[in-house]
Amino acid sequence: MKKIFSTILMLAIFLTSTVAMAAFKEEVTEGADIASIKRLAVALPMHYKVEDAEPTVEEFTKIIFDASKAARCYVISYDEIATNIQRDTGVDIKSLQPADSRKNYAANISKYADAFVVVSTANNSKRIQFFFEVFDAKSGDLVYYLTTQSNSIGKNSKDYGKACEDFYKKFDAAAEKNLKDQQKKNKD
Repeated sequence: MKKIFSTILMLAIFLTSTVAMAAFKEEVTEGADIASIKRLAVALPMHYKVEDAEPTVEEFTKIIFDASKAARCYVISYDEIATNIQRDTGVDIKSLQPADSRKNYAANISKYADAFVVVSTANNSKRIQFFFEVFDAKSGDLVYYLTTQSNSIGKNSKDYGKACEDFYKKFDAAAEKNLKDQQKKNKD
């Protein structure tokens, strides 16, 4: 009996240690019409590199845009938005401090996109956690939120890209569900 119990215990420990634990929380703000978002812009991420293999803020900004190949909506890069803002207002948001850059970005983004995504990272522990927040470009209201954390996501550019691709897939699925829910509501 003791041998069977210890075998089961060892098997349970082995299975627990090999399973890639993943957790995510997703929320669409009540009343938000995320299905109508056709142009989604990438904003400057809230990210600080803590390990050598991690991307810099600039590299992460590009990774977020490059991962948009998984998106159904049209995604506009941070660089394109910065160029448009500089052309239209004369302000180079890339040369500003992050807080001032974000303020100018938010004040002008409605001219170029329906919504924008801000990605934040909590990377000061073993497992990195990503926070994806989608804001309405006109009102600045939060319309969609996703946080994700997994043992299978490492602190490197490739895994950052995987996390961002996963965001776009989940966002598209939520937008599709949002559209179906609206259609069902309109039929009733």
